[in-house]
Amino acid sequence: MFTGIDHIVILVQRLDDAIRTYQGLGFNVYPGGEHPGGTHNALVIFQDGAYLELIAFQRPDRPHDHRWYRFLSTGGGIVDFAVGVDDVAATVERARAAGLDYRGPVPGARRRLDGVEVAWRLGVTAEDFTGEMPFVIDDVTPREVRVPTGDVAVHPLGVVGLRSVVVAVRDLEEAAERYGALLGVTPPAAVADDALMAQTVTFDIGPHQIVLAYPSDPGSPLVRRIQRQGDGPWQIVLTAEGRDTPLTIEPSQAEGARIVIEPV
Repeated sequence: MFTGIDHIVILVQRLDDAIRTYQGLGFNVYPGGEHPGGTHNALVIFQDGAYLELIAFQRPDRPHDHRWYRFLSTGGGIVDFAVGVDDVAATVERARAAGLDYRGPVPGARRRLDGVEVAWRLGVTAEDFTGEMPFVIDDVTPREVRVPTGDVAVHPLGVVGLRSVVVAVRDLEEAAERYGALLGVTPPAAVADDALMAQTVTFDIGPHQIVLAYPSDPGSPLVRRIQRQGDGPWQIVLTAEGRDTPLTIEPSQAEGARIVIEPV
């Protein structure tokens, strides 16, 4: 039912600047296209099929009713993520039966720069849970139309895949129960993460992991994310070939996104 983390959304102020930033960090950035709702994007695609979506509003000065627009005023960065599913309609039905506020299928579309139309379906949470809970996605057009493969997934930095996304939460038990209900599994036990100064619960999903993290110390770096934007994704962990030690890219270097790159 769940194929893994499909993509992670990084909201940026200006798409051209973000593309240059990520290229300068050693990522291959693939042009995306334009959405009907007034946004445009570019993709950082990995060999495991997951990708980072760099997305910007084409007219950020004009108020939007888009669910991500409110995050512009708090600096953007990692604001949401999608989980791939085989059938959005069935997933939404099961989520609602489990007491979760999901709706869909909601149609989605993008026109690529070469004119090709891309289409997909979404299951989305209530707006209050944007980022705290993932949205779900399946494809109407073939997936390779939305997410190409091959050389576009080869990066000078050596990154080959996504390992996990870390989601900052204010109530670990409640968040774990919601994720367990969505995924149809019993939540694992919480463990301490000394580096994050947090208690964490980790869910395996396809080849990836979703790590819920509750700051157990006022000095935890998760605290600022929660104070600034509420619960939601805070850190992306990628894997790379040819590395012996981890590399951390701070939000100031990556358009508000915190990225950790670990050896495969």
